[in-house]
Amino acid sequence: MKSSPIITRRTLLAGGAAAAAMLPSRGFAKTTTLRFATFIGPTSYINTDIFTPWFRQIEKASNGTVRVEFLPGGSAAGPKEVFDAVTAGLVDIGWSISAYNPGRFNAAGITELPVLTRTADEGAAGMAALTEAGMLDGFDDVKLIGIGSADVGRLHHARDVSGLQDFKGAKVRAAGRVLSMMLEKIGGVPIGMPITSVAEALAKNVIDGAAADWLSIDNFRLMDVTRTHLDIALGAPSMYMVMNRASYDRLPDAAKAAFDAASPRAFSEFWSARIMQESNRVREEVQAADGHKIIENLGDAELAMWNGAAEEVIADWTANTARGAEILDVYKTAVEKFRAA
Repeated sequence: MKSSPIITRRTLLAGGAAAAAMLPSRGFAKTTTLRFATFIGPTSYINTDIFTPWFRQIEKASNGTVRVEFLPGGSAAGPKEVFDAVTAGLVDIGWSISAYNPGRFNAAGITELPVLTRTADEGAAGMAALTEAGMLDGFDDVKLIGIGSADVGRLHHARDVSGLQDFKGAKVRAAGRVLSMMLEKIGGVPIGMPITSVAEALAKNVIDGAAADWLSIDNFRLMDVTRTHLDIALGAPSMYMVMNRASYDRLPDAAKAAFDAASPRAFSEFWSARIMQESNRVREEVQAADGHKIIENLGDAELAMWNGAAEEVIADWTANTARGAEILDVYKTAVEKFRAA
């Protein structure tokens, strides 16, 4: 005799709840996932302490209608390919350094000029002002959601040297045309190579020094192969974060509002505060380390040579950049206003 199943009220209720869980609910908005291309590793300070909390704020402000999925380590796009990947819709959001695409973001190259800024937050303030003035070229095909300046570069030498004169004839790793021009004007020999290759090149005496920010000293193990650090402002590459326009248009209203509230200026302030915090930490670590010295002040002759070289480089950039004088004026005014505040 076949036994018939016993269906209880509890079984019916449980089954009904499970079925309901698989159906769309009017009480809960659908979550849209955006793919974020970041070419640095998942445990990098920039990913863990800047991008992650920034996007978590946006997710919370969207009432859960948007989620940002990280694609780290260049798995979705390398630094030179990020912008095109976003434009084509291969990813929804991406960030990179403007100097990786020469000729595309001309106005943004102003952050690379020497002596104009001393810190990342000054550069970020200048970039935010250029954004709001509509003077940043190259971003017409995307939604610009973040802008900023990397940490300002310094000069580092593998040996115990006394000043700027020791960089004459020295082979120094430099990134970009502006920095290379600056090194040539003080008698150095600029050598182009990825930052990931610098520590080995210094250890093997392939190069004598490097132009790099304080964060790179820690992130790329340069502290083990350098001894003298000239704390003078070399300039810094600018960074950008962009979103595919179609991806933005498809977002729920609450998610759009969250991204709109998180303006490029707001991001520049968020970014630079954390870059400065980490930069200062590394500088203090270098200063306290045995066998290292930081030179903060140049002699009068060296300072005059440095400032003279900087003036020539700035004049060259201004003359060879569309609206160069106007861009320079807006940028410098914003930096001076930030310092005064």
